[in-house]
Amino acid sequence: MVWRGWERDPKADRASSEVLAAYQAAVRARLPSVDCYRAGVEAWRRVHPEQKHAYAAKQAVAVILGAREKSLLRVE
Repeated sequence: MVWRGWERDPKADRASSEVLAAYQAAVRARLPSVDCYRAGVEAWRRVHPEQKHAYAAKQAVAVILGAREKSLLRVE
């Protein structure tokens, strides 16, 4: 996903490390894929409770996909 100048890159957000940690923990627990992504979204919402769910989900998924793309996540 391309981030324009007026949009903040979610990977630079303070919530991104918590999103990745929650996602990785869910993967290690062998949860279904949807629950792994849900864990990331919930982590984002804990840091940003003021954000609407749809926006938080978009941001969290962008962080996860960006990390997977750059092989920052080691999914076994």
